[in-house]
Amino acid sequence: MNVLLTKLSTEKLREAKTGQHREGILLTGKIAEGQSGTVKVEIGTAGAIVTMRMAGYFTTMDLIGGQVIDDGVCHLRGQLIDTDKNLALFNDFVPLSLFLSPGRVRAKSADVLGVDTPCDNYLKAVAGVADAAAPSANLYEPQEFTHPFTVNSYIRLDIKNDAACSNSFALYFDVIRVTRK
Repeated sequence: MNVLLTKLSTEKLREAKTGQHREGILLTGKIAEGQSGTVKVEIGTAGAIVTMRMAGYFTTMDLIGGQVIDDGVCHLRGQLIDTDKNLALFNDFVPLSLFLSPGRVRAKSADVLGVDTPCDNYLKAVAGVADAAAPSANLYEPQEFTHPFTVNSYIRLDIKNDAACSNSFALYFDVIRVTRK
């Protein structure tokens, strides 16, 4: 972003401000045990965006010894991709615990997960979830993440779940949209 500020004069910045506004973009999903998936959101035709910050959360459920446990370990790994040029924004799949804030949410009941997978059916059958991990007590501090996305591209998150139980996640971007005049 500093490069943009040094290249633009004050007058050009004033002109650009008239065609921009702030908004949020949300990616959510649930990945079944041992599976991978993709979630994406289209930037659209209203204008390009620049992400400013990101925040998010994830669950930490696993099936250990025949019992579903919130073990406090992040089993989800993700790779952010800008589809404009198929640009991977991380070098590899990164644990969500390394870049999401507030991060882990403590799942204490089967109702949090719904019934979509065999693991979730097991949760409903035992009517509860064992809790082996300490409570999550994370501070909410959005991570700075500045990246421009062009019109008609997508923000894509490829994600993998290493657990023997499904886990949910959400990723929110605070963005500035620059609209066409």
